[in-house]
Amino acid sequence: MIGYEIEIDLPVVDGKGAKIKGDTKLAASRTRTDGKPVFKVVADSRSLPDGRKYSNLEFVTRPWSVVGDGHTRGPAALLDTLTRIRTVRDAFYRNTTALLSAPADLLDVLPAGTGARLAGGNGYQESAGTEGKGDGLFVHYSVGVPVSGMATFFDRLRRAAPLRDGVYLPDARHRLQQANAFAERAVQEFLPRNRPSDAGRNAPALSARARRDREVLGYLQLVFMQITAFADHADTVARGGPDSGIKNRTVVLSRSPLADVHAHLDPEVRTALRTHHDALVTLLADDYQEEGRVRKDMGFYETAVREIDGGPVVLLDYATAAFRGDAAVPQQSVFGGMRQIAPHVEEEAVMVPFEIRTLGSSLKSWTQVEADLRDLCDWVQSSHELGMA
Repeated sequence: MIGYEIEIDLPVVDGKGAKIKGDTKLAASRTRTDGKPVFKVVADSRSLPDGRKYSNLEFVTRPWSVVGDGHTRGPAALLDTLTRIRTVRDAFYRNTTALLSAPADLLDVLPAGTGARLAGGNGYQESAGTEGKGDGLFVHYSVGVPVSGMATFFDRLRRAAPLRDGVYLPDARHRLQQANAFAERAVQEFLPRNRPSDAGRNAPALSARARRDREVLGYLQLVFMQITAFADHADTVARGGPDSGIKNRTVVLSRSPLADVHAHLDPEVRTALRTHHDALVTLLADDYQEEGRVRKDMGFYETAVREIDGGPVVLLDYATAAFRGDAAVPQQSVFGGMRQIAPHVEEEAVMVPFEIRTLGSSLKSWTQVEADLRDLCDWVQSSHELGMA
């Protein structure tokens, strides 16, 4: 499945001219599939130049399957939805003081959006059309990737989100680059792969072993990015930095609790991770997390606590649970601001839902979003094909 969210700068207020609570659903597209709108318009939050907060607009799409039979329909549906969003967005910008219901032939206003109006004159800064900011589109992609195809997907993502001067979220990209090295070393030291001779010439056994190898490499990378995001944030807070922006510490944010993903791994992989969980946490903390992009002495504050939604989560407990898989720690409790989605079966493969926090430039043009969607569809399909081999 692939869905996406597109934020724009344009302000919106309620019928009394007041700020609207974040994630409030204001309108839905009249175009529907299976009885559901292909996208909704919701309120988000931005800052004015003077620091005051205002509500901006965000388009949130429904997800589409893009693997197996869905690979012939899903990509076209994603791009058609993008075209429809652009039409509504352009209508808003032509009528920046009109009621939200101005494009009445395109949108149905929801109860919470009744009376809402655009407020383009509130002193906000518009990024669309300015140098280097494309059409001012701030985009997050939600992507379901097969458990046994995660390593392949991360390889594609590393090439598309390289670490170089001036990129968006460089620290998160640094961890994405490190993730593969950590996984390879962890496998070599604690989770050795079988040699080809171990399976003899039995093709099914060789295929099963290859799938287990892909599973463990993908899962270790996913876990690495989640744990280092928590640890890097804790290091910043311990040094007097702000207690905000934890989701931007990782390129890939799992929308499923890690224990739920762990449960879908091959039994041999799960057993090996449990057996070596202490050594894996130590390797991650001592040899990788301390090696930050700028500082090489970052601390792994194992007693650091996150408490957003539900009970408190301690960093060491979070890391241990990720490798042991015996305690489902809600991602929402650590990262906040997300709807958790359990791993699910799609075209006979267990898919893990991710949110991609950075891919290419931070603000995009419509052409760039289209290119990203085409790439993501191809990456997921190839990961699915390899994962099912």
